[in-house]
Amino acid sequence: LLFHLTKFTISVPRWHPPSPCGTLNIDKSPSAFMWMAAKCTEKEVTYMNISGKTPLMQAKNLEKLLDVGEIYLKLEGANPAHHKYDRIAEVLVRDAVESKKRGLLIDGGEDYIRSVLFYAKRSSLPVIIARFSGERFKERLFKEEEQVRLSPSSQRMAALATYAKEEDLYNASSGYHNLSLSVIPLQKIGEEIVERLGPSVQSVFTQLSYGYTVTSLHHGFMDKWVSSELAKMPKIYSCTIPKGNFIFDDYKKSHSLEDLENYEIKVNKYTRELFTGDSFLLEETLKAIHDTQGNLLSIDESLLKESVHLLKKQENILLSVEEGYAFAGFYKMAKEGRLEKGKHVIVLNDGRSDLTMVPIKDFNTYDRETLGKFIESWLQIYKDPIEETLDALDHAIQDGHILLALRNNIPQGICLVVHTGFKNFIPTYHLGYIATKEGNKGRGIATTLISEMLEITGGNLSLHVDIHNKRARKLYEKLGFEAKYYRMIHS
Repeated sequence: LLFHLTKFTISVPRWHPPSPCGTLNIDKSPSAFMWMAAKCTEKEVTYMNISGKTPLMQAKNLEKLLDVGEIYLKLEGANPAHHKYDRIAEVLVRDAVESKKRGLLIDGGEDYIRSVLFYAKRSSLPVIIARFSGERFKERLFKEEEQVRLSPSSQRMAALATYAKEEDLYNASSGYHNLSLSVIPLQKIGEEIVERLGPSVQSVFTQLSYGYTVTSLHHGFMDKWVSSELAKMPKIYSCTIPKGNFIFDDYKKSHSLEDLENYEIKVNKYTRELFTGDSFLLEETLKAIHDTQGNLLSIDESLLKESVHLLKKQENILLSVEEGYAFAGFYKMAKEGRLEKGKHVIVLNDGRSDLTMVPIKDFNTYDRETLGKFIESWLQIYKDPIEETLDALDHAIQDGHILLALRNNIPQGICLVVHTGFKNFIPTYHLGYIATKEGNKGRGIATTLISEMLEITGGNLSLHVDIHNKRARKLYEKLGFEAKYYRMIHS
């Protein structure tokens, strides 16, 4: 038998695991395999796009409940730092490294800062967080990071630009950064939707603040339409607060919205990020909504909370209330019977699957036979003889690692890694099994398990995969694995 083997070293800082961003069963067929390996060091930074390609999960329970056709959830919380902002942050940090600045200056909301911090630390870039009057949350949440007090907040952009120039820092502040570096990464969201769902998508719902996501989606869909991969532009619905958002306030000048003035709007943790000043993308955002025959939707706080609770109850998806506007807008239109049947996509800025990762250290809670049956059942046609699986379990308990993914204390996936006995010759650990329970497609369980294993093993991990399994190979490559060598094994 001819086997395809890969052994390589990637040089990146210590791995920090992404949340769910895909799921698959590793191939165990007796045909051609690829051996992929990863070993992490601190010596050199190699850029790999680890953000993006997030799960697009079909919400079958919601489909039954709402009867509007197919419903898909774009889980942006599957990114490494658990937010859509990762797509922008990764590119900004790469640009900062290439600019040879001595560090980064960051300003923005909590999620944005966390995303930029994650990628800056991977690249060993010093970070300074700008703090203005009234922003005690930065001092509280990021007390371990260097901060600088700037004023006045009324001239925020000018103060940031001046300080960054004086201190030779790359200005990675939200709302200030290069427009292209914000729009192009988010454009990939639209492209990923079309690549997964095909040429017919009825509508897409997103949350509106400064308009980056709306504009980016429009660009992505336009590219797919020009290349004939999309039959018709999906309607883009932007969901936000009814007062205080610059783009929405401008939209109201020429559009009448019923009962809009009856909403009570207060600045709190649910609305803070949606109160915006001027937006560079005003015209482009309104054009995107107009061109796709979409609309702007206002969401009140009670509907916001109700929607997030419904999503957790029906689909076991974790979503913060402050990032729930897109789903609330979709739910509002579905309840009112204003959606035609078709494929509907909701972009969830920090939505992710509700999972708990449990290390298995012995056979007390789950005996070896039970774990063996999980692997055998979930792998289906790719299963090994049970004696081989049990042997792998014994070795993993002895000096390897086993992780079990639970949802509501019910096992949904398993990852088994064995110790190879080597320190330098080949990777110390090898992925023996990765399997998920049927019905979990698109929830990102397998990716979460592998990512956790990369953290546990320090990235010193190899795996086999059928060379014809393109979907699995793409996922492994996203996680840092790469193909370089061939290997032949005597039959």
